[in-house]
Amino acid sequence: MNKIKEAILIFLVILLLAMAPASASDVSYNIRSTVYDSSDSPTPAGDFYWDASTFSGFWYQIKPGLSSEVLYFHNSVNASSTMKLGDRIAEGDLYYVSKPQMKKTKIGGMDDESTFIVDGVDLKKYYLMGFFGAQHVVMPEDPATLSAGCQPDRIAKILMETDDSGKKQMFPGDTWELAGGWSLVVQQVDVEGKKVWLQLNKDGVEIDSAVVSGDAELTNTERTYLHKDADDNPVFYCYVDSVFRGATDDFVVFKYTFLRGDITTIQTGDSYGAFDVEGFEVPAVISGINYAGSGGGTKLNTGDDALVMSSSKDIDLDGKKTIDLYGNMYLKTEDTSSPVLKMTLWMKKTIKAPASAETKVVEEETVKEDDVVVVDLAGTSNEKENTASVDDRMESVPASDAGDEAVVESSVKAPGFELLIGLLGLLVAAGLRKY
Repeated sequence: MNKIKEAILIFLVILLLAMAPASASDVSYNIRSTVYDSSDSPTPAGDFYWDASTFSGFWYQIKPGLSSEVLYFHNSVNASSTMKLGDRIAEGDLYYVSKPQMKKTKIGGMDDESTFIVDGVDLKKYYLMGFFGAQHVVMPEDPATLSAGCQPDRIAKILMETDDSGKKQMFPGDTWELAGGWSLVVQQVDVEGKKVWLQLNKDGVEIDSAVVSGDAELTNTERTYLHKDADDNPVFYCYVDSVFRGATDDFVVFKYTFLRGDITTIQTGDSYGAFDVEGFEVPAVISGINYAGSGGGTKLNTGDDALVMSSSKDIDLDGKKTIDLYGNMYLKTEDTSSPVLKMTLWMKKTIKAPASAETKVVEEETVKEDDVVVVDLAGTSNEKENTASVDDRMESVPASDAGDEAVVESSVKAPGFELLIGLLGLLVAAGLRKY
């Protein structure tokens, strides 16, 4: 009888182990650029740069080929025409430049109107740029007239964005947990009056409330709820698609939802790793570069609105070195025979495992890349206001910024669970029959 008990105990232990899911852990990987090899004949003489077409860690929209970021080596102090092993990049000669691009938003769908004005704010377009790979929205000079230019010193992550296919149905009393502590509450739905009473919360505290119409006879702008900050920059908006009477409760359907995070203000002289902020206009040394794509807006011209950083110290290009730039971005040089220099740009990415079994997968809405509008950003001014500090991305990134780190959920099931139950049952039956 003791042997039967021992066998049953062993099978129970095996069963419990099989039922336990595999432990999840963070997964990290590295993105690498093309190789700078001074011995290759195609390697250009003089200055050199990586952009989104040669380093996939930078922000890039494939269609129609828009990007914003360049890491630029100004070879000003070395005798060699190409950078060689042992050469030096002088302080201020390594540039990180990001030039904002204008893009149509999703609101209005196929609406061909040139503007979408809600409460004095044009929601039809916005400025986008990468910040060390992370997509950010850039604050405009004038929220009512986007063609006036933008402020690359004031940026924020897009926390949430949906198009006409991303519909959300809500009943009175429902709370929609958005992102970043923001939530939308439907207080009441009036089918007869075709109106909805909305309340916008941040960390459970009411920030704003409004009554929005869902009348199909009204224009799209009149059916849009907007919450903006003190400078009229959009924080959150959504469009009331329809109001219905259900079998038991009335309900409302939303689409074209947008939410951004807090504004980060970047100031001249701020330090980000190996870089100091030099200013917000493209310098003459980089003028004329047509980088990363065929969109037509990726050419850098002296005076264009852009975030410009330069290296805060000399960088020696010795063999077998890892040179931290900012965040998870770094340079690597190989141990080669002098004078050959082999160098690459890297970025480390991490996919975070869930903190608990209750953690749910967050699917980030990707920004569609159609209807991009390219504008000349030269000569616009910048207003600066101190607010916060900058963070980084996973594109991917989306932010969402994701956040930038995607959350994954284990889908491991207990292998052979049914078989183990069957074997255990047979064993118990055999034992009982014998005794």
